[in-house]
Amino acid sequence: MDDQINIRFLKQEEFNANIVKRLESIEDFREQTLIRLNQEIENRTKAFERIEELETQVEALQAFNYNTDIKLERIDDILVVHRNQTDNQRKNFHELRKVLDDKVMDLLEKGEHGKQE
Repeated sequence: MDDQINIRFLKQEEFNANIVKRLESIEDFREQTLIRLNQEIENRTKAFERIEELETQVEALQAFNYNTDIKLERIDDILVVHRNQTDNQRKNFHELRKVLDDKVMDLLEKGEHGKQE
């Protein structure tokens, strides 16, 4: 009888250790994802700043009667693309956090992860 209790105890300890490992790996994944998303947002911010600098230069050229309409349209297109990419990344980031917080953590807390039906 004591052997059965010891076996159950050892299995429970192993199960608990596996859960801790999975939680740590999920947290590592989450941190890496946050780092990558923050880097992408920083890159987009730098791109916006550079585009604003270019817009300033274009305005100076317009003062000298240069034909810059095509350049302004191109800059506007770039701004739209960057804004869309930034919005999509923010949306993906929030969806990823939602899935992690709502689904993955619930499965781990309930101990239902890794079970096959």
